[in-house]
Amino acid sequence: MAIELNEKRESNSITKKLVFLFALLFLIISSIGYVFLKYVIIVKNEARITELNQELSSQKTKEIIELESKAAEAEMLVGDYKILFEERANIINFFNAFEAWAHPQIYYSGFSFDVETRTATMKGSVNSFGPIIQQMDIFQNQQLVENFLVSNVKLAEAGGVVFDLSLTIQPNLLK
Repeated sequence: MAIELNEKRESNSITKKLVFLFALLFLIISSIGYVFLKYVIIVKNEARITELNQELSSQKTKEIIELESKAAEAEMLVGDYKILFEERANIINFFNAFEAWAHPQIYYSGFSFDVETRTATMKGSVNSFGPIIQQMDIFQNQQLVENFLVSNVKLAEAGGVVFDLSLTIQPNLLK
């Protein structure tokens, strides 16, 4: 039986040696392939790309060069307008908030808005004085309303009450 064990060990040893040799051969071939790709093929292709780019730039006509410069100018102007557009006051937020604040019995007209002072001015009309007082209470309880002024309150010729409203809002409402 000792002879049989030695034969199995020898066959296992030969198999291990063959696997090791194949692995070593695979490692060597892979390393050579990597070095060849990295230092020969890629360098050659980069040189070819540079050469083609130089050839392409030399083939540009005067018209194409002028067109590219005009496109660059237009891109710069669009970038300027983009900055202005992104930093503009968002007046829609005011309208959405005011819609929630407005008393349902009061009708507003003659709206104007000054972005620098964040002040909206408008005219209001209503059937009686009660809704005006309620509207003032609503404005006092709003955190986004910095200041408001109700002025020129008078009876209308056709009946009802008309007034002027000046409303200053917090700056974060316009962002």
